[in-house]
Amino acid sequence: MQNQFSPDPVYFCHGIPGSVQDGAYALNGLPANTLHFTPNLLEIEGELIDACLRQFDETIAEAGNAPIHVVGFSIGSMVAVRIASARADRVCKLSLVSAAAPLSLGDFLPKATGAPIFKLAQSRPRLLGGVIGMQALIYRVSPGFLVNSLFAKCGDAEKEFINKPEVSEQLQAGLENSLLHFPSSYAAYLQAYVGDWSWFLDGIRCDVELWHGARDTWSPPDMAYALHEAIAAKTQLHILDDTEHYSTLQVFREALCSGSRNEKVNA
Repeated sequence: MQNQFSPDPVYFCHGIPGSVQDGAYALNGLPANTLHFTPNLLEIEGELIDACLRQFDETIAEAGNAPIHVVGFSIGSMVAVRIASARADRVCKLSLVSAAAPLSLGDFLPKATGAPIFKLAQSRPRLLGGVIGMQALIYRVSPGFLVNSLFAKCGDAEKEFINKPEVSEQLQAGLENSLLHFPSSYAAYLQAYVGDWSWFLDGIRCDVELWHGARDTWSPPDMAYALHEAIAAKTQLHILDDTEHYSTLQVFREALCSGSRNEKVNA
C-alpha cells in the first residue's frame, strides 16, 4: 500500500548538472509498488522544452491515466514547472526542492554560488562552452577535486554531507553525465534557465510544495520566497533551518518515503 504523502506515481526532474542518480537517491525508500520515473533530462533531441514534454509523455505511458506527482530538484525545477503547466490534466502535485527560480523574479545572482556560470550563459555562450570543456578535462583528471571546488563555499554540514560515499557518487555521476556525455544539452539547459521562463508558472493548477534550505548557497532562499509569491496555485513553503542545497534533498526524501513531515520544518 502506497504512503499518504505520495500515493501517486512520481516523476523526478534531476538537477543541472545532474543525472538519473539524483532521482535514484531522492526516491530510494518508496514502497516497492510505487511507480517512479527518473529520466535523463540531458538525453534529448530538438528544442529543449518541447523535448522535455515529449520525454514526459513517453516516460509516463506505463502509468496509464494515473495522475502524476512531479518533483523538480534545483534547475530541474524549471522542467518540472513547465510539465506541470503544460500537462495540468496529468499532474496532481508539484514538489520543488532547492528550486532555482526564474532570474526575472528577483536579484538573486549576487547571493548565488553559480553566478559566474549563469552570467556566461546570459552573455557569452561561446565562452560558456569553453568553460564546460575545461571542467570536463578537470573531471577526467580528478572528479573529487572538481566536486570539492564547486562546493568550496558551502557550510561545514553540507561539505560533510556531500562527502558521504552515496552522495559523492551521486554528484560525480551528475557531473559525468553533464560534462562528458551531454555537454551540449548541459549548455542548452543553462541558457534556457537564464532566460525568462516565469510565464511557465501561470499554468500551474495543482497543489505545490516548496522545500528549501535556509542556508542554501546554490539556490538562495529568496528564490523560494519569490516562487511562493509568484505561483497562484495553492502553495506551501517549507524552509529547513539547518540544510543547504543537497542536504535539503535528503530531508525531502525522508518525508516523501516515510509519509510524514520532518519536525524541523517551518511551514
